[in-house]
Amino acid sequence: MKRSFINRCMAIAIIIFPLLLAAGSEAIAQSNARAATSKELPLSELLKLPGTLVSEAKAARPTSDLKLTGYRVEELQLPRSLTVELRGQQVAVDRAWRVTVQGGPFPVRALPAVIWIDDQIVGNGIENESLSQVTAVTFDSSLIHQGGVVSISYGEDKAARIRLSQGIQLRREGENQ
Repeated sequence: MKRSFINRCMAIAIIIFPLLLAAGSEAIAQSNARAATSKELPLSELLKLPGTLVSEAKAARPTSDLKLTGYRVEELQLPRSLTVELRGQQVAVDRAWRVTVQGGPFPVRALPAVIWIDDQIVGNGIENESLSQVTAVTFDSSLIHQGGVVSISYGEDKAARIRLSQGIQLRREGENQ
């Protein structure tokens, strides 16, 4: 009798213990996720922030299979300072840059749209609802420079990039926008 009672208790413990561990680790993961989101600014918020126009180009007629019509580069003043990783180092930033490629309709594919400036990836692009724009955000100010060439690809294949013909022309402060 005692042996069956002990066996039952062991069986219950074997079943309950992993469930308790799983529930505890899930609670820890949720609290870590809440802590991370309180420190980070969601991408959806970065896409909605008002920006200052830094450079813009428009084509007279669409070019390439993607029917590219231009690009826009905007500087964003962040509502609070963020710590981000740039070139392998943690850096505090208070500004970001939003790079938008216009044209389309851009196809939704298995590989993400990737926006580049010269040979550097700005970021994975996010299409707007009408698929007429793809936007990426970067915290790396070194990417935004006079004459930089904006391009787009699907995936990180440099050879498959489609370049916009007009390079970045930085606007000077006080210039009409």
